Amino acid sequence: MQEYSKRMDVLLKEMRNTGCDGYVLTRAFNIYYLTGFWGAGLALIKDDQQKLLVSSLEFNRASENSNIPVEAYSPSTYLDDIKSFFGDKKVCIDESYASTYASLSKKLDLKLSNAIEKLREIKDEHEIEVLKEGGKIMDRVFQESLNFIKDGITERQLYAHIVKNIIELDGDVIPYEDTIGTEIVAFGKNTAFPHYSPPSNVKLKEGDPILLDLTLRHKGYVVDFTRTVFYKKVEPSHKEIYTKVKEAQELGIKLLKNGTQAKEIDLAVRNFFGNEKEHFNHSLGHGIGVEVHEKPAISYRSEDIIKIGNAVTIEPGLYYPNNIGVRIEDSLIVQDTPLKLFNTTTELTVI
Repeated sequence: MQEYSKRMDVLLKEMRNTGCDGYVLTRAFNIYYLTGFWGAGLALIKDDQQKLLVSSLEFNRASENSNIPVEAYSPSTYLDDIKSFFGDKKVCIDESYASTYASLSKKLDLKLSNAIEKLREIKDEHEIEVLKEGGKIMDRVFQESLNFIKDGITERQLYAHIVKNIIELDGDVIPYEDTIGTEIVAFGKNTAFPHYSPPSNVKLKEGDPILLDLTLRHKGYVVDFTRTVFYKKVEPSHKEIYTKVKEAQELGIKLLKNGTQAKEIDLAVRNFFGNEKEHFNHSLGHGIGVEVHEKPAISYRSEDIIKIGNAVTIEPGLYYPNNIGVRIEDSLIVQDTPLKLFNTTTELTVI
């Protein structure tokens, strides 16, 4: 496809600018971004030739999906074959597993490079259209979730319904290494755990906050979404917390401008929370794309700069143990005016 060829041309240019004559891509995210194939393999890149090495198990599938030629490697000779491909060239490599780096470094003069991750920060027209499609799917998933909620439903029942709808509506669920569940479904005081997992058999009751932090992958790209709603009624103190978080998110989105330091946006939201900022215990946002979390990081520790074409989240939250947690999250494309990928309201909602 045309977009993969364009990305290859840009990567070759960036590769030369970093003083490398070749590039090895080892991470599935990077290989997919450049070739269209999602799976285990090694993409070997130099000016006059590119190829994707995969196991014989993956050869047919890779051949159908990859935008560059595919070869099945032999486990006994593949390191020598890679050496033959690059010769004595200085070779860049993405941030691979230590074992992969150690194996390749026996044969190649390697230099770690994040050139492809930098390219991935700016979304092209194709990626933006796919992300918009993902946003529409998420809106439908969330609305179906609300329609399913009733007296006595458990977190696990709602979780199962959400996962079913993601798949049926042309999305894919995303496994996480550090949580058991793929989506966060929390009722009542469980909403106070920012990364609550797994969902339990606790039953929904009147006055409960419901926090749904949902991610889905569509055509390879991730959208990330959170809403906090209330069942049948909302306590006055909970309404105050919700209003504060909503205003904080609006501030964060307003500050999301080309050339802005990401950390300044995060710090502005923390300062807005005033004495309550101790209850905001995660970063304000992060980049999205083929990974759930990628550059730019919108954190007070970040050195990243916001750029036109970034796809990011803005997700402030306040969490009060044994009481309530409120988070509101949108995925956005950075433009002159940030483009929300979701049409779902952020107004306080009682169902």
